[in-house]
Amino acid sequence: MLFRLSILEDIKSWLTDALFPRRCLKCGYFDTWCCFKCLSELQFRRQLHCPTCSVATTIGEFCDNCKANHFLNGVWSAQPYGNKLIKQLIHDLKFEYISEIADHLGHLMAVTLQTFTLPPAWHAIPKDKWQLVPIPLAKSRLRKRGYNQALKLAEKVSAEMNLKIIEILERTRDTLQQSKLAPELKNTNLKNAFQIKSGINLNGGAFILVDDVYTSGATLEEAARILKQAGASEVWGLTAAYG
Repeated sequence: MLFRLSILEDIKSWLTDALFPRRCLKCGYFDTWCCFKCLSELQFRRQLHCPTCSVATTIGEFCDNCKANHFLNGVWSAQPYGNKLIKQLIHDLKFEYISEIADHLGHLMAVTLQTFTLPPAWHAIPKDKWQLVPIPLAKSRLRKRGYNQALKLAEKVSAEMNLKIIEILERTRDTLQQSKLAPELKNTNLKNAFQIKSGINLNGGAFILVDDVYTSGATLEEAARILKQAGASEVWGLTAAYG
């Protein structure tokens, strides 16, 4: 199955190169989907905040007033989703089947971790024990897309940050596309949609859930709930965009 997906991805990549030559999605520069100049113009946060109320926090954790409502410990996101370039990159990664865009977005995610020295060196759990967990894609969308964009992002972050990837989550069922649902339906859409793969022992570990966008937080929260119930000590989110 994985071999077949790899072949399909190669075919899609070849067709994309032939029919739609790489051009920067912002300025039109050839041979890249996002040129160095346009990437360098992006502004990064100078302070991390509570993902719910936006009050400043030390390392992007949920503040004291908000943390009781979350299974996640906090969320780290690289860029605002309202940025037109970021929004287009994410769209084309997911819906135009341009998998190599994950390298650009994954790099921005890695820069965010580097900027704020995350995971923190002072944490009780040493950095080499933190592991990246890509959010699994619904099987129907995986067949159509040929790859899981969260895994592609995690692979880039792993390469730049020397963090191990562990695919311990799996989907129990297909779900509706979150972005097309009303806010009040997003949590119920994902309820019990994930489970830990058989034979996995989390043993109090620290995990970083990787996804493309943090909006309502429903996807990351449900995945964090499953990990925490299975024994995870810390679960954080890492995304390319927020908002």
